[in-house]
Amino acid sequence: MDKTFDLLSLANIVDMNENIAREGGKIYSELISKGKQIELNDCLIAASSLSLNINEIITRDIEHFDRIADLKAITPEEQLKYDI
Repeated sequence: MDKTFDLLSLANIVDMNENIAREGGKIYSELISKGKQIELNDCLIAASSLSLNINEIITRDIEHFDRIADLKAITPEEQLKYDI
């Protein structure tokens, strides 16, 4: 449980709002039309990030987030390389 709280202390918590929900739906729809569908929750995460002008996301699900324009996905290990 301590590791979870440590991780959350590093994160910015973003409240879902109507604009993020609409943008997430738009991303989801665009990916479906291109035959590159991912889970809706990933689209909402991307929309949340982009709404804050954050264009880089740390994830282990690189393959999904790389499908989203204007968003770069890196693994936690790649982020550690930047921090060193």
